[in-house]
Formats: sequence, C-alpha cells, structure tokens
Amino acid sequence: MEPAVDRKAGIPEVIDKKNKGNSILNYQPWWFPNFSSKRTSARANFKRFDSVQHFSDHHYVLKGNASKQHSRTWAKKIQADWKILEKDLPETIFVRACESRMDLMRAVIIGAEGTPYHDGLFFFDIHFPDTYPSVPPMVHYHSGGLTINPNLYNSGHVCLSLLGTWFGNTRENWLPKESTMLQLLVSIQGLILNRKPYYNEPFVGWTKWTPLGEPFSKGYSENVFILSLRTMVYIMRKPPNHFEEFVRSHYFVRASDIVKAANAYIDGAPVGSIVKGTSQGGSMKFRTEVAVFMKTVVDEFVKLGVKELQDKLKPPPVIHTNTSR
Repeated sequence: MEPAVDRKAGIPEVIDKKNKGNSILNYQPWWFPNFSSKRTSARANFKRFDSVQHFSDHHYVLKGNASKQHSRTWAKKIQADWKILEKDLPETIFVRACESRMDLMRAVIIGAEGTPYHDGLFFFDIHFPDTYPSVPPMVHYHSGGLTINPNLYNSGHVCLSLLGTWFGNTRENWLPKESTMLQLLVSIQGLILNRKPYYNEPFVGWTKWTPLGEPFSKGYSENVFILSLRTMVYIMRKPPNHFEEFVRSHYFVRASDIVKAANAYIDGAPVGSIVKGTSQGGSMKFRTEVAVFMKTVVDEFVKLGVKELQDKLKPPPVIHTNTSR
C-alpha cells in the first residue's frame, strides 16, 4: 500500500515546535561542534547547480534521445526550472542538468541533521515527459535495494502527491502553472527525509507524538539509520556519474563526525537526537547494530584516505545479566 504524505504542494516549512521553532534542516547535534564550516569547505568547489554533457547511467536514459524534438513550451519551462534551481537551491541540495538531453536531470539531497538520515547522500534521477509541465516529472530514487522510507521503495519508486504517485487534494498535486522542480526537491527533503519517517506510513499519522505511536516511531527511525549507513556504503562504492568527487569529498570531511555520532548512539543516545541527556535512549539492538555495521562504514572511509578511524569506533555495548540467585 502506498503511503500518504498529507502536506500542501507548496515548499514545506519544516518546523519542529519542540526545537523552539527552528527548522529541522538546521539541526546541529551536540556531537557536531563545527558541522557548518566543515560542510561548506567540503563542497566549496562543487556548484549547487550545473550542467553536464550526458548521463550514461541515468535511470531514464532510454526514454528518449538527443535528437528528439520537443515543443517550445516544454523547453521554456525546463529552462525556467534551471534558472530557479541555479538561483535558489538550498545548501543541502545539488543538481546536475543534462545539456544534450534536457529531459534528464540528477539531484542529490543531504540528509538533514536531527533526522535518522543525517549526513547521508540520497540521489534522485529525474525525467521530464513530452507533456511536461502539464504532467509532473518522473523521479527515480537510487535505493540500492533498500527501503529507507515509506515513500521511497526499494525499487526506486517515489510516492508523493506532487508527483501524482499518491492521492491528495488539489493543492497537494502538481499544478502546471505553479509547481517547480525546486518545490519538488525541497518537498522530498522536508516531507520524506524527515525527523520521524514512521508517520509517513498510511493511517498512522493520528498517533504522532502520542504514547501509542512514539515507540513504533523510535524503532522505525533506528532501523532507518542502519539502512542509511548501508546507503552510505552503497553510494561510496558506486557513486553516480558526475558526483564521484562530491561523494568522496563529502564523506572524507564528514567521516570523523559520523563516527562520533555512531559512538554517541552506541553509548545510548537516541537516533537523530539534538539534546544531550535526553531520557529515552536507543535500544540495545540498535546500539549493537550500529557498532557492528560501522566497521564496514569505517573501512570505506579508510579507502577514501581518512586515517585512524578504526581505533576511534567504540565496540558493541556489553549486555549485563544478573547471575545472582
């Protein structure tokens, strides 16, 4: 069953009331003291928007060819999208358009801090059909065979009202004269790659922030973080075309802090936590799984040239049993 995302079609204002009104896109966990400066330096030489000549590995590469003729309306709308993206992309989204195939585009979204997706890179291939913008673009997620969100299937299918892949009211759907690619990408980041992805499951939204829903949400987010780690490995081993150096530089710079975050989780911090000393810690199963799989993640970091991380990673937690009678 496809999950629902009950939001307006406009660019979402992703605000967490429990964080004094701050956007979750700006969360800075207590174990990331210099996140912003490091992130900026890592991407200093990589433009947020740029064009490339071709995409040989694009999911939709077989849906057209460079010589195909399109209407002026189609081309004009895509060029307008390019200009908007070049001007207004947030610092956590990067896009490459294709010069020889205007119907193709690729985007990467950096997982926001305060979510179980933090520090991850999530890639999307985009195709503009012949009838665009009368119909929404087609979007494929680079899943690596993993389901990291109710709206992102392991097949790469993206479920969202704005794409017409889930039902919604008129304002939640694609509006040919109003909707833009910027709106779509920010919606994916804010509505799908969010702080509590469990509540994107259909028919569970009413339990949000309640004692009934929170235990399930916590367990779901823990599993999502493990899958996000697996996605990191998948992307580092097979970076999409034209983002190879971006992937390497991102994880080279973020490696040490990802290990620090993992160590905090191994010690019991809740996944995506932004406040030190919170009362409800991560489950023992989650803490153990983080410690075990982070060994694989660290091996990939070492291949990138990051040194001495193996000694910094904490071992799995010890489960103490009471043997006294």
